[in-house]
Amino acid sequence: MVTRIDSLEDASGFALSPRRQELLLAGELECTFCWTNADGHPVGITQAFVYTDGVFWMVSEAARARVRAVRRDPRSAVVVAATGRSKTMSFKGHTEVVEDRETILRTLREIARRYDPDDEQAQAAHVAAADSPGRVVLRFVPEKVTNAFDGGLARRQES
Repeated sequence: MVTRIDSLEDASGFALSPRRQELLLAGELECTFCWTNADGHPVGITQAFVYTDGVFWMVSEAARARVRAVRRDPRSAVVVAATGRSKTMSFKGHTEVVEDRETILRTLREIARRYDPDDEQAQAAHVAAADSPGRVVLRFVPEKVTNAFDGGLARRQES
């Protein structure tokens, strides 16, 4: 059996199904968070996230460039990709900097739980290491899915 990839010139027929979108967002641990710097250049960084009720939650230090940038201009984007499996989702939206202690701890705990689901001691160590006085949460609210691609649909089996 040979796997063949047809043309990807028009990828609109290879949309990630709603169920696969849910699985991607629940299963991946990291996303690429994107913003623009003061000069208007796009910048991105890969970081841990939690996706709950249609919102991405990420942690950062208040002094980081990304936090200053979203305070200046909250327009931002997030990309989630299943590395090596050709499944991606991209979103555009707005980010808010959240500084309340309860939200920070809840987000840190959930990220730690996602990385070490069966090891409470590792989770506690993760939270203790990440919990610092300058910690904030970036709350990204998607306004539009700009891409939901399932590369598996682009392949077909031939015998």
